[in-house]
Parts: sequence; C-alpha cells; structure tokens
Amino acid sequence: MHILISIGTILLLLFFVFLYVMSCYYIGVKGKGVFSYKNKKIRSKLYWFIFWSLSLSYIISVLLRSFLSANNLLTSIFTAIGAICLAITCYLLILFPMVDIAKLILNKIGYRGKVRNYLSRLYGNGVSVFIVVFMIIGFGLWNAAHIVVTNYNLTVNKKADKINSLNVVMVADVHMGIGVKEKGIDKMVTSINSLNPDIVFFCGDIMDESSTTKLKSYASNAFKSIKSKYGVYGITGNHEYIEKDLPETLYYLKNGNVKMLHDSAVKIDNSFYVVGRDDPAGVDREKESIKPLDKILKDVNRDLPIIVLNHRPTNLQEDEKEKVDIQLSGHTHKGQFFPNNFITKMIYEDDYGYLKKDNFNLIVTSGYGTWGPPIRIGTKAEIVNIKIKFKEIK
Repeated sequence: MHILISIGTILLLLFFVFLYVMSCYYIGVKGKGVFSYKNKKIRSKLYWFIFWSLSLSYIISVLLRSFLSANNLLTSIFTAIGAICLAITCYLLILFPMVDIAKLILNKIGYRGKVRNYLSRLYGNGVSVFIVVFMIIGFGLWNAAHIVVTNYNLTVNKKADKINSLNVVMVADVHMGIGVKEKGIDKMVTSINSLNPDIVFFCGDIMDESSTTKLKSYASNAFKSIKSKYGVYGITGNHEYIEKDLPETLYYLKNGNVKMLHDSAVKIDNSFYVVGRDDPAGVDREKESIKPLDKILKDVNRDLPIIVLNHRPTNLQEDEKEKVDIQLSGHTHKGQFFPNNFITKMIYEDDYGYLKKDNFNLIVTSGYGTWGPPIRIGTKAEIVNIKIKFKEIK
C-alpha cells in the first residue's frame, strides 16, 4: 500500500510538473514575439536559455534545498527568483489566454473595425500584457511589505476569575525567509509591543523551508524583546514540518521565550485556558492518529474561558461540542493573491475574518508574511489585535 501511494504521488507530481512546463512554454512563445533579433539563431537560443532558467528556478531551488539546504546562498537566490517568477507566470497565464480568446471571437465573427485595430496596436505583440503583469507584481510586493493591524472585539459569556478583559495579539504565517527577513522581524516585534498585549499568540508557520539557521537565530533574540503580561505562546503549522528541521526551529522558538504548546492545555493566572494543537502535518497517519480535543481538555475546568490555537481553521464542530469559546487560526492567507481566494473560500467554512456560532467564536488571520511569491493582491498582511471581555464577577 505504501509503495502504491508513493508511486501515485510521484505520478501526480510529474503530471503537475508537465502542466507547468507546458504552460511556461506557452508563455515563452508569447514572450518571444516581443523581441526582434538581428541574428535570430543565436538570440533565440539565448532567449530560451534565460527564459527556462527563470521559469524553472523555483523547481531548481527545491532540488537545491534537498542537496544543499536552505542555508546555501545559491539555494536562497534561486528560491527568491523562482518565487517571483511563479507569480508572474500565474498572471501571464490569466491574461494571455484572455487575449487569445478575444482574438478568436473577433476572427469568428469576422470583425475588422477600428476598435480591433486600436486593440491590436495596444496589445503590441504582447508588450502591454507584460507591462500590466509587472505592474500587478510591483503592487503585490509593496502590499505584502505594508503590515496593518486588524482589530476585533469579543465578548465571552464566562467568568475568568479575577480578570474582566484580555488584550490579545495574534500573529500567524510569518514564513520567515523570502519575504520576511531581519527588518520584517524587527517591525513585527515593534508592532506587537505597541499594542501593549496581555498575551501574544503565534499560530503556526512562523518558519518555513526557506528559513535559514541565521534568520531563526536572529528571530530568537528578537522575540525576547516582546513584552506581555502573560507571555508568548505558540503552536506548529504545517510548514514547520515541511521544512524538515523541526528540532532546530523549536529550539530557537523556545530560546526566544515562546512557550510551544503541543496538543496541550495551560491554565493562565487561574483565569483562563490556552490550548495549543499540533498541526496534522506532523502526524504519521500509519502509526498514530490526531489527538482528539476531548482528551486534551480532560482535566480542564469548562466553566473558565477556553482559547484554542489551531493553525488551520478546522475542527469547528469539535470545538463547539467541547465548549471552546475562541479558536484562533491562520494557514489560509485568504488565498494570498487573486484568484486563489476563491479556492480557500471553497475549502474552508471561514477562510478569513470572524465567525460566530452560538457561544463559539472563530478568528482567521490572512497572516503576517507570504509563502512562495512574496506578494499580496486582494489580501492584507496583518497583525491581529483582539479585545476580549469576560463576564464580570458580581
């Protein structure tokens, strides 16, 4: 069974690689029409060499990571170039087919009017399409680098012993590496402290496969500067497992005073509980199963407020059943860039924002950083500030 699954996975991967290569070739043919050559043979070979080097740079970076690790300079260069090229490819694959379909329709109806001539000049053998895409990517890079604070106000109908309110700062999906480097980490810590939090939550994917040891070490020292009344708590996301160096990541997070919760609950100031769930990516399904929430909450007083940190916005029915008051999640990035938001909306009941079901509250963040292309289009890079009011003690 394991061999069959492996072969199936390899075949599926090869199929997607084939689709990607054919899509790139389509774009390459379009791009070639933009350039005019004096020596066509030599210039054509040079064009295709540069084109395929850029188009396959992300795939090359994955292979380099397997042999040389994320800490290698060559790996970092190919990863950064490849990530941006993926975004460019995505939007070229949207716009060029739209132009081709429009041309086909005009040819079918036999239209040869002034509007067609004007559009043909505007198209300019594809130059305008490349210009539009580069403008989109430029905006996406700028948008991803400009962090905003998103505010929520919640009321929990439970008494929290001696406290009446809680100021929570939540951050997820930092993905330190391609988009978020030293300056981004410093900016994040400064922004967190400016909100004067009572408690800080890191809801997974703080690191990923592009995070170097040097960057992890820098983040570890920076996190020590985070100021909060009850401390900083974190959970794993799927990328902490994908990057294949979980012990190193956990070491630097713990060294940075981040208290990692692994399918466990902790009571804070005898007033409320914080529950941290491990991401399913870390579970070997052939040997073990995901730990159910009722077992994690076995010794928890359900009369006190319960806040669950779950990287993915899932297990909502389980939360409701176990009288969880708030779940904080990330993972979706809200698609990160259009049109991926349509996919996340189909997958998750709530892919972004606030959802309330009776006494249960869910907040999903679009994340601080980016994965893959360091761009955001139609989404925002954010830190979440949640003001929670509890039932007052009379």
